[in-house]
Amino acid sequence: MSNSIGGLTLQLVAEESLRTLVPELVPLTKIAVTDFGSYVAERGSTVHTRYAGSFTSTKYNPANGFVPTAATSTDVAITLEEPDYVDVAFTDFEASTLSLERLRRLFMAPMANAIQLSLYNAVLGKVTNAAFATKAYNGAIGSFARTSVAAAATSLTKANLPHNDRHLLLSPDALGQLVQDPSVAQTFSYGVSDVIQNNAIDKKLHGFGVSEFNGFSGLGTPSSEGLNGIASCKEGLVIVTRVPASPTTGGGEQMNVTDPESGFTFALRYFYNWQMGTHNMQAVWLQGTAVGNPAALQRIIFTA
Repeated sequence: MSNSIGGLTLQLVAEESLRTLVPELVPLTKIAVTDFGSYVAERGSTVHTRYAGSFTSTKYNPANGFVPTAATSTDVAITLEEPDYVDVAFTDFEASTLSLERLRRLFMAPMANAIQLSLYNAVLGKVTNAAFATKAYNGAIGSFARTSVAAAATSLTKANLPHNDRHLLLSPDALGQLVQDPSVAQTFSYGVSDVIQNNAIDKKLHGFGVSEFNGFSGLGTPSSEGLNGIASCKEGLVIVTRVPASPTTGGGEQMNVTDPESGFTFALRYFYNWQMGTHNMQAVWLQGTAVGNPAALQRIIFTA
């Protein structure tokens, strides 16, 4: 049996999958150190990665010349969990009439959403009071405003964190409250404005890029904690991903698909299940997460 479904080759499916997935992963690379590798690994294996520290300046001494100073970085050992996967099955009739547009709707779009939710949930599950005690904001939702963001920027600066790579990841409630701040609406409403058209902040706000994530309520942190966002430099969180080995039996085909922007790689599999009479397509990957620099992330909390 040909390793294609409805005349659509795995290569074509891979290319189309990336078109859907790439935009979903951009914010993740802003809030975490990402070690996305195409290396084959297995569950339970340990991956060592690093997050950046800083250089220190040294006064030139003619007697010693220029003495190189090593950049400081911190090693993080991360254990890969059981594989995550997204699977869809088509009957013989469905497969024979499957179009690329139908495959986009039934597999590619849900796959992209499931992948990004899995990655975000895994890394943001590390955002607890025990790991990140500092709060960028702790108050009523109605008082969350541009001044709250300015205060968060000041707090990160006082913690000696760099100005570049700062990012806000906000819940829909937090972003919705922020874009209603008159100073935000006015500032970002000139010309073609994402605030008005797309309910988004498309430029930096007090040094922060801004993205929205509709999953804070399902992270497993206590609901009383009220987590509705984070203000961070990416060194606060670390995530690694790898791909599983190709099956050696059972037929079918596996192709590794890599996002050229983030480097995230997953295994795209196609096989025919003779027992069930279905054409199966899967996206499979392994992931692991860790806390990085606790000073590099501050929580945004809404109190009742």
